[in-house]
Amino acid sequence: MPSRTVLIVAPTRPLAAAWSAWLTGAGHRVDVVTSFPDAKARLKSGPTLMISEVRLGDFNGLHLAIRALAEGIPAVVIGAPDTVLQREAERLGALYLTSDLDQADLLRAVDLLPRAIGLRQYASRIATNLSFLSSSETASTSDLALALARQRKPAPTTS
Repeated sequence: MPSRTVLIVAPTRPLAAAWSAWLTGAGHRVDVVTSFPDAKARLKSGPTLMISEVRLGDFNGLHLAIRALAEGIPAVVIGAPDTVLQREAERLGALYLTSDLDQADLLRAVDLLPRAIGLRQYASRIATNLSFLSSSETASTSDLALALARQRKPAPTTS
């Protein structure tokens, strides 16, 4: 698997440490920042992907997702289960994952999201050139979220 530079925006230090360890352990380069202003500046360096906590003080991860996506950088926003935030993230083109994710969930998102974005852009170009293919037939980030949910291992049961 090729190495990717992943920008992690996490003011919660234990989360930043865990996510960073998971990603570096899988061979990715990681750049960790703890604030919105630092993240804004680091987006200019062109990371392959941005992962942000949803709560960032006066701003939130969706604000950063807008900036990242405008730069062509896929974005993952992680927070508590919230259907409104999830829909808004999907509307923007970002992936919203819940904070109970495990290492496998995060690594799948880092592996699949850039490819899904590339496929969606490719399908959009085709849709523009071929009248019989509508843009609604292209892949969405919600499709990726569903795929991640289906791949997640069920919790062990206790008897």
